[in-house]
Amino acid sequence: QGDNKKMEDAKSYLTLPCTKTEMEEKEAPSGKNQHPLATFTPSKDSTKDSFQIATVICSTKLTQNVDLLGLLNWRSSPHNIAHNLRKLMEVEGGEIVKFLPDTLDALFNIMMEMSENETYDFLVFDALVFIISLIGDIKFQHFNAVLETYIYKHFSATLAY
Repeated sequence: QGDNKKMEDAKSYLTLPCTKTEMEEKEAPSGKNQHPLATFTPSKDSTKDSFQIATVICSTKLTQNVDLLGLLNWRSSPHNIAHNLRKLMEVEGGEIVKFLPDTLDALFNIMMEMSENETYDFLVFDALVFIISLIGDIKFQHFNAVLETYIYKHFSATLAY
């Protein structure tokens, strides 16, 4: 909290210490090399209130797993489809279930768009069996609802049907 008139000028508060460490550095006796914030003199009001901001960055559309990302972006490198389908079965289950609808879309789109290549059919089938057995695991059973919603509301691969 600060003097309202003073706080209208951004220069007056943007230079204030933003962490406890910076505040302690200011208060500690120092030699010649003073911290630039050392000119700040905390008032009784400026030190009694504080707040902390914490952030968590996550994406619901991008994974950091290279193998899963390769499958989800299969159109950008169609020559790697077989490799990506095989690698999918090595991806940690928790990562797959987070992107379950996108993964299933990718698998069914590969099946639909690459129907002339029988190799992909078998690899997609193996990947689907892997995913369904993964969801059958007690650890991921709560994703059954996600799978059912996908089947009843989003599934539209007529060749796979």
